[in-house]
Amino acid sequence: MDRQQEIYTYIRSFIPMVDFLAEILGNTSEVVLNDLTDLDHSVIAIRNATVSKRKIGDPATNLALRTMQAGKREKSQFLANYQGVSRGGHTLRSSTFFIRYQEELVAMICINTDDSAFDKLKELVDQIVVDYKHLEPEEKLNSSKLSTVAGREKLVAAQVEPEHLTSNINELAESEVNKICSEKNISVNYLKREDKLEVVRRLHHQGYFLLKDAVGVAAKVLKVSEPSVYRYLQSVKSEAKE
Repeated sequence: MDRQQEIYTYIRSFIPMVDFLAEILGNTSEVVLNDLTDLDHSVIAIRNATVSKRKIGDPATNLALRTMQAGKREKSQFLANYQGVSRGGHTLRSSTFFIRYQEELVAMICINTDDSAFDKLKELVDQIVVDYKHLEPEEKLNSSKLSTVAGREKLVAAQVEPEHLTSNINELAESEVNKICSEKNISVNYLKREDKLEVVRRLHHQGYFLLKDAVGVAAKVLKVSEPSVYRYLQSVKSEAKE
């Protein structure tokens, strides 16, 4: 058995772990096994997929791409309780365990939990406290902090950029374009060259261009030619070297 086949078999040996975690955590927690040797079809096992509405064969998330972009510089064993964002823009509590084969990062097990039911319960409890104890606004704020869902105080969202749980590479590119358009308060048709360069810069730092057909998709989303995207990308890479 060659090394590639060994890694293939090794990664899939973690599928029972996906089933195990999903059974323990319940249907509000999505559990995903990502194969990082095939970024374009990274999702090879997923349970409770209604949380993000992804499916087997979907590409890697921006977190996975950033991790692969970092390469050997990425020394973390896991990331816990950071912010995830579903396709519909819904906020999730996410955690990722990195899987290595002979020190090479080859896969990840990701857990994305929808705490919205707890958040609604917290809001209801806060409102009851205000109604029945006549708290002042400042006291209400303190009460809200005290009644935070267990474990949320450990969030490391400030350290980890939100993970976008997309199902295709178009959504990754569109996300960055929409951010720029929102910041500039204009449509994509009015983006200047430096704005488009910034989109490519952000996508590059996300590891987006590790994906197959990424340049073509980025060109369509930005409404420019593929050679233009290649030129932007070359400029970004030159900046990094400097």
